[in-house]
Amino acid sequence: MLSARRTGTILMTTFVAAALAACDSSALSSSDLSSSDQDFSLGPRLTVTLKLDGAITVTGEQTALAPSGGANFLKSCSEYAQGNTEQALFMSPGLLDGDVDGKKVTIEMWIDDYTGPGSFPKDRLAAPGSSPSIAVDNVIYATWPDSTGSKAVINDDGSGEWTFTKLATTGPGGLPGDAVDGSVSWTCRDK
Repeated sequence: MLSARRTGTILMTTFVAAALAACDSSALSSSDLSSSDQDFSLGPRLTVTLKLDGAITVTGEQTALAPSGGANFLKSCSEYAQGNTEQALFMSPGLLDGDVDGKKVTIEMWIDDYTGPGSFPKDRLAAPGSSPSIAVDNVIYATWPDSTGSKAVINDDGSGEWTFTKLATTGPGGLPGDAVDGSVSWTCRDK
C-alpha cells in the first residue's frame, strides 16, 4: 500500500506532466516574448547620460524609472516635470537600471521648494539627509559649501540636467578630497 505522502507526490508529478504536455511551447515564438508593443514599465522612462571627469572618469548612458517622490507612480513626462506638488520637491533620476561605463552609479539630487520647471542654483539643490552627490562604486562625490559649483535645469517635457564642478569625496581632516566635474542629463519618454 502506498503512503499518503507518496500518493500525493505521484499525483502531483502526473498533474505537472499533463499540464506541460498540454502546453505546446513551440507555439510561442521569441517575438511573442519580447514584443516591443508590450511595455510593462510603471511610469515614464528616463534615458540618463552621465559625464564625470577628474578623480574618476565615467561616461555613458543608462535608463531609469522617473521617480515620483511619493507612493504613486507617475503617468507622464509632463507630470514628472511638475515634481511632487505635495512636498514641493523634484527628484532627479537616482536608481539606474544598470551600470554606467562598467561602474555602479547612484545619483542623489533633489530640488527643494520646487514649483515647476526652470533653472535652480546650488542653494536649492538637496538630497535626503545630505548634500547632492553621486556614488560611483560606493565612493561618494558630494557638493561642498565653498568649493563646489552646481546648478540644475528642468524642462517642461521632463528632461533636465544637473551640472557641477568639484563634487568631492571627504578627505583627511574632513576637508574636500578627490573631486570630479561633469553633468547628469536626462530625457523622458512616456510609457
